[in-house]
Amino acid sequence: MQWDRLEFLLFSLDKYLFIAYFLCLILAVRIEKKASSVLITLTVVALANGVMTSLVPLLYRLAANDGIEYKFIWYGTFSLIDVLSIYLLYKFHKLMKQNVSSIAELAGAAFLSLATLQVAFFIEQYAFASSYLKPFYQYGIPLINVLLLPVLVFLWVAQRYHIKQRLQGAL
Repeated sequence: MQWDRLEFLLFSLDKYLFIAYFLCLILAVRIEKKASSVLITLTVVALANGVMTSLVPLLYRLAANDGIEYKFIWYGTFSLIDVLSIYLLYKFHKLMKQNVSSIAELAGAAFLSLATLQVAFFIEQYAFASSYLKPFYQYGIPLINVLLLPVLVFLWVAQRYHIKQRLQGAL
């Protein structure tokens, strides 16, 4: 696997992203103060990010072995975590009787995109022996991971501002 400068930079941010997600979750708990779609989403995203970040060294060692089954472990594990994250978003919103916010929709779309990229690249690479999707996989996965946090925060701030504005207008 060859690393270029952008790819190295994007992948080197993973530990910092986990810390940022965790700090954002703590901030959201302090601000929201009760169960909400924002808290559910940030919890699921932080949990998924933490699990993936902690599994990367082990999965990378396994994927370095020869054999399609080792490559499948790499792609399959990340796809499974992404799909489970979508399920957890759905289940926790339903369980806590919360409406799905645009933040949850965005996180679900990001998880779906990540899982799709993992599966599509694996199938293309090992079933068709081509690499047309390589740039999408190589840059798409880290870009989605890096951009998700600031976009979630932006939507959260916009949502809070909109709610505050509506409350002031009602008074």
